[in-house]
Amino acid sequence: MPALKRLLTHSGLEFWLPLGLLGAAFWLAGYGWTHHYLGVAGRAIAPLVLATNTAAQDEGILSIRAVIDNEGQAPAAGGDRRATRVEVIVVKPVPRTLDFYLPMRSPAAIEAEMAQRLNVSTDTIRRLIRYETVRP
Repeated sequence: MPALKRLLTHSGLEFWLPLGLLGAAFWLAGYGWTHHYLGVAGRAIAPLVLATNTAAQDEGILSIRAVIDNEGQAPAAGGDRRATRVEVIVVKPVPRTLDFYLPMRSPAAIEAEMAQRLNVSTDTIRRLIRYETVRP
């Protein structure tokens, strides 16, 4: 046995042999884990069900984004001093983006105005709208 240990020490296998065995053990364990968790060919997969807003879906509204500008840029700087820019993405009858510029900053007033312009309820607007605030 001391001759085997001496041979392993002089050849450098005393370090590399356990390292290789450890790597092979990790490879086999990883293969088994991957095969178990990712091998789902025989399992039945439930279809993905998305929660959608049926009222907005009937109207074809995908999303509403309101950017509230608290400062407003001067006309000389390329701005128009309007307080809120609303971007609506609609998918009926064809996909398009509608841009509205509203001179109001109150979320309730924005929701009421957009409900009137898009001919939907304010609850539908409230569920779909996302607000952003621009600060200098």
